[in-house]
Amino acid sequence: MATLQMNFLSMKLGMQTNVSVYLPGDAPSPADAGRSNAERYPVGERFRTLWLLGTECGDDGEWLRETGILRLARKHRLAVVFPCVYEKLYSDDPRGQKFSEAIADELYAVCTGMFPLSRRREDNWIGGASLGAYGALKCALARPEKFGSVIMLGGAYEDNIKEGYFTALNGELARCGMAPHCGLDDAAPDGAQLKAAPGAPKMRVWIGWAAESPLAAYASRAAEHLAHDGFPILAQRAFPGSDDWDFRELALAQALDALDERKEEA
Repeated sequence: MATLQMNFLSMKLGMQTNVSVYLPGDAPSPADAGRSNAERYPVGERFRTLWLLGTECGDDGEWLRETGILRLARKHRLAVVFPCVYEKLYSDDPRGQKFSEAIADELYAVCTGMFPLSRRREDNWIGGASLGAYGALKCALARPEKFGSVIMLGGAYEDNIKEGYFTALNGELARCGMAPHCGLDDAAPDGAQLKAAPGAPKMRVWIGWAAESPLAAYASRAAEHLAHDGFPILAQRAFPGSDDWDFRELALAQALDALDERKEEA
């Protein structure tokens, strides 16, 4: 296995940015005794990939520092790509930086071109926590031909998201003593909305939220609204406790198990 951080010039953002990538491999074990390198690392293997977005306060190393994501990735033999695009509501400014396209188009092309990652829709899952859950769904809705499944740990999917979810998220940041998130107040209403293109393929959605999160109601409604709009819902689950890394790791583990159990339906 290998874990690496790469810095590259993002044309969509107009600046240098980081991405961390995990590639699965065989860890030494008694079961591998006698296997050749060719058997352990087959030529031409293209890995299923989880594109995993962090929280509104995170970077590309957040999941690596806070959770056992690598253990989960090894279990499921998944590559994992951790973007760092500074969230910025994952909005695409027609006159400037394009944060959603930086993930769904540019980073997708960079990583699938440089690393042995599958480009099959059913092999690409995108997920995130908190604002990253909103971002994951937004990227999947923008490029439904690329992503077959979405894991939402929190997030939202409803009308008037700027006045509702973004305002509430901004209030939580302020309550915790942090500066309001850059871009929350000036996000263009049309660019902030989540919309499925008519006739586009529907991705499967696994959605969970922390019951004690002040933003739990948005995630709960998102599950209802997604189901109403015809998205296959693998789970919609409230977890006891607060929206912390214990909840996120537990929920992600259950989501990956569910996606693996249902992969033949992709």
